[in-house]
Amino acid sequence: MSLQHILKAIADDADKQVRDILDEARSRRESRLAEARKQAAALRTQALAEAEAEAAHARARILHQVHLETLRRRVEVQETTFQAALQRARETLSQVRFRNDYPAIFAALLSEALAAQEPGATVRVTKEDLPLARRVLADLGWDAHLSSGLATWGGVEVHSSDNRIITRNTIESRLERAEPDLRPLLADILRAN
Repeated sequence: MSLQHILKAIADDADKQVRDILDEARSRRESRLAEARKQAAALRTQALAEAEAEAAHARARILHQVHLETLRRRVEVQETTFQAALQRARETLSQVRFRNDYPAIFAALLSEALAAQEPGATVRVTKEDLPLARRVLADLGWDAHLSSGLATWGGVEVHSSDNRIITRNTIESRLERAEPDLRPLLADILRAN
């Protein structure tokens, strides 16, 4: 074999080794590039999932805040409406004494109050209701002491003979006792509208 053949064989072998090294390098590069693309895609998917989860959480938080604000405003409107209705009721009831049916209302209030007492009780009324109270007590045949000086829109306050039991049956006390029942009724009316 001649030197030229040997040199050519060495050169061919070197070229083959260079091609093999380049092919191996290309293969590794492609493999690393594919792995990098795969990792980048996974990171992109993870980042997108985290962003979507964060957006969903932010949306839920905002919706919750809107819901709470809506509830707060509804309660505020209900309370304002209730207070306005209560004020209107107070204004109307403060004038009940001037209605034509007040004697019947007074008689019912006095009868209810006396039902919780024994004979000998003291009936307190306003100065304006004193004649009406005398007449109702006489109609009922009830023996009671009568005194004026009660400050009320109408109605009575009855004290037992030993003053331990006081039955307050005035327009104001009836409205006060009705308030807890009126609040849910008004809330139902507002919800229906």
